[in-house]
Amino acid sequence: MASPARDDKSDADSDLEELQGDIAKFDESVREFLASHEGSGDGHTYGRPSRGGRGSRGPRKAAKPRGDITARLSRVNQAFLTGDYDRALELVSEVIRINAETFQAWTALASIFREQGELDRALAAMMYAAHLRPKDIGGWMSCAAYALNNFGGDEEANMKTARLCFSAALRADPHNREARLGKAAVCHSQGHYSQAILEYNYLLRQRPADLDIVRKLAETCADGKENISNNASAKTAYRRFFDSVIPYGPGDRFEGLWYDIGIYADLCASSGSYRETIKELKALARWMVGRVSEHYWDYVQDDDREWDIDSSRRSQCTDFTDSLFSPSRYGESLPLDLRMRLAMLRLRLLDKGEAMRHLNYLDHSTQDTRDFVGEFPAVAYDLAEELMKSAVTDVATSILEILRETSNAPDSTILLQLGRCYIAAGEQPKAEEYFLAAIDADEDSIDARIELANMYEEAKEGEEALILTAEAMALQDARHHQTGLGRTDITGRLTIHQGEIRRRMSQTIQIAVNAGTNKQSHVPKRYRPKRLAGADTLRQDEQARAIKLSKQYDIVRDLKLRISEGQVNLTGQWMNASRDLVDEFRSLKRFYSWDKYLHFLGKKQVSMSMPSQAPDSELSQMYERLTRSLAPQADSSVAGIHQGMHQGISFDNWLNIFLDYAIGLAIDHQREEAYQVCEAAKDSVVFQASNYEFMIHIAWTVCAIYTNDEERCVAIARHLMRNGVMSDANRMFALLSRLCQSPVSWYTSGPAQKFILRQIRAIDNSYEQLFATNFEPSEAGEATFSRIDMDVCLLMLYGHILFTSTSYTYAISYFLRARSLDPRNPMVNLSLGLAYVHYGLKRQSTNRQYLLLQGQAFLAQYFEAGESEGARPLAERYYNTGRLFQLLGLSQLGSNLYSNAIEANNAEHHNTDIDTLVAINSFMSFLAAGNKTAAFSLLKKKLIL
Repeated sequence: MASPARDDKSDADSDLEELQGDIAKFDESVREFLASHEGSGDGHTYGRPSRGGRGSRGPRKAAKPRGDITARLSRVNQAFLTGDYDRALELVSEVIRINAETFQAWTALASIFREQGELDRALAAMMYAAHLRPKDIGGWMSCAAYALNNFGGDEEANMKTARLCFSAALRADPHNREARLGKAAVCHSQGHYSQAILEYNYLLRQRPADLDIVRKLAETCADGKENISNNASAKTAYRRFFDSVIPYGPGDRFEGLWYDIGIYADLCASSGSYRETIKELKALARWMVGRVSEHYWDYVQDDDREWDIDSSRRSQCTDFTDSLFSPSRYGESLPLDLRMRLAMLRLRLLDKGEAMRHLNYLDHSTQDTRDFVGEFPAVAYDLAEELMKSAVTDVATSILEILRETSNAPDSTILLQLGRCYIAAGEQPKAEEYFLAAIDADEDSIDARIELANMYEEAKEGEEALILTAEAMALQDARHHQTGLGRTDITGRLTIHQGEIRRRMSQTIQIAVNAGTNKQSHVPKRYRPKRLAGADTLRQDEQARAIKLSKQYDIVRDLKLRISEGQVNLTGQWMNASRDLVDEFRSLKRFYSWDKYLHFLGKKQVSMSMPSQAPDSELSQMYERLTRSLAPQADSSVAGIHQGMHQGISFDNWLNIFLDYAIGLAIDHQREEAYQVCEAAKDSVVFQASNYEFMIHIAWTVCAIYTNDEERCVAIARHLMRNGVMSDANRMFALLSRLCQSPVSWYTSGPAQKFILRQIRAIDNSYEQLFATNFEPSEAGEATFSRIDMDVCLLMLYGHILFTSTSYTYAISYFLRARSLDPRNPMVNLSLGLAYVHYGLKRQSTNRQYLLLQGQAFLAQYFEAGESEGARPLAERYYNTGRLFQLLGLSQLGSNLYSNAIEANNAEHHNTDIDTLVAINSFMSFLAAGNKTAAFSLLKKKLIL
């Protein structure tokens, strides 16, 4: 009996032990749960921790993904590795739907989008993943790098994203150097120079001897040149760098440090402290060559004998020891660009003698000089500018000529200074050539125009001087409005400075190109002949110009012919060639009056700018002076145009070029440009004949139709009606109102009604005396009305406007007036019939049956016109009559007439419009009668897909 008892006890003990084990596991899971939620390792207390306890701070550690999430992520990875991106995208989207805070899901999604080429969506997924782990600096840096390398996306948006990522990385670790450098670079690219400078200064406070950061700061300060205080930041950074590295030996251990010394010298000189700049430059150069111990040279600042090639002047210094250092560590060691900077500084201090000592080392015939000018264009340009101020024009001219030859593209500022040099040398034709070249290089150059205007005024070329002055004032006003409070575009000299600093930073050689070459000019481009050249030169230029225009005209004709034959791909070439010819014609003063020509050059802007400019400014005074001197000759240019052609091209052909080009612009949806070309043709003195004016307005109308300009269409039609009192002008108004895709309100508008009514009243008033005469009985009737020259088309036009406005009573009265003048006109009878019927169908019409019968009577006269003059085709008459009966609800009669219209149309010249209209109205008639089977049968028969 004992044995079974022991067995039962053993079974009970095993069950108890199993239960106790389960309880222990449950307690452990509870403690882990409480620890994860309370941030404490002690799981025995359930409740809020004591006030004095210091639990772990910050967000809790991310929990591991659940088993189902892990399984799904595993399937995502398998699909991704096998290249099944659609399946992987479907699976990872399911994971994100279940738990959007799964970091691995977002990284997998970014990888999928990246492989599919959806770079923007990949970047968005990476951003979501980075937000899930805000303390992970690597994630933010990866996002920023990916945004900056996303070349196919929105560059501005990518810049903003990269900046946000760098900022988030800095919030996680404010001392992260790469993140701060990246943020500074992005701020620089965005144009936020002040913020970039703050970031660079923060880095330099930690590492003042980091030359790369100093260079980046200097580049940023150069780009943010509008803020003068930026120079102080770069200057201070360079000073801290030099103070940090000078005690540890010569600077030859730094690559390219001579360039930085030059930049530092420029920064010091920008504040105007030229003597201090000379002292700093020479001290740094002395340190670079290993003579930092010769401090006594800091007290020799009246001249630059320390850097002479020979030692004749150096030996006069009592502290100088000839045998202490090699002669090569003196003048021969000083780079040429720093020597030229010393020359500039001496010229600014009015020490011309010492400056010329430095300039003697500049041999304009050697390759070293060309290399210096090509590598340091800013230094060469500033040196030439200072030489011009000091009246050393020969050396300045030589430097500028080398600078022009070594530039990759024409630079207007260099050409402008060359022109001024030649003016100072008395070579006016040469100066004119360079000023014209400066305008060609930069169409918005104001200074070149002013210099040329001054030259032409002295040479008694007042007409061209006035034109240049007007252009300069227009450009000045446009620049003022464009740049706001006195801020100007970064062009010319500043462009060269920025280009040099960028080249120094990247150790590449590039020449700054004028910043205005790719901008659209605010004044039209025109041919500018050389006024001060000799007679032979002028004649040769004119002959070459004539030959060029003749060839250009042949090209335009040939391209137009080939386009008409179907080669539409040549349209762009034809437009470019036509534009050159149009610009050539518009640029010639003799084809325009003064006011029109100045308006073409920008006189509108000039007139706007006059009040804003100082009344005693030089430019305003010149403009007023030239205007007064040329006022009596304002219209004298018209007298010389009698040949009927220009450069071998007749004026008829010139007009065709204008109008074809304008229509081409309109087809290309360039409305304003097309209108300007039409206006230029209209304003020309050679196109003032009535036939020319009519062609111009017709082309102008075509441009308005192509560009859907309803207002312009109606305005031109009214102009033709006002100036060309004829029936065609009235028909043109109706046609244009129909062609332009506009609502009927333009056709029935109040101004249009009043305009046409005034014309009718003017004609009526002219015949008041005739109607007031007491006629003899034999003189009444047609004999009297034959003396009235009333335009029937004008009456019909006004009647149709009233008809469209549903003013049927007034429309009928004008139709009846037209019928009294032309009783056999089918169009008049048709209009009267339709007007009476529509009037009869109005809800409040009186004597409705009489109105409908009267309308049918006029329709019968229209139908019975037969073969009389002006009769319409039989098929059209059948259709219009059938349409009337359908309108009255007599569908049976309408259907019979429609059948007759089809038969007549087949017997006559087949008109597809008749067939289409009959089919549509028959279909609507069947539907109205409820005969859907017949309607569907007709639709299948007539429908063409």
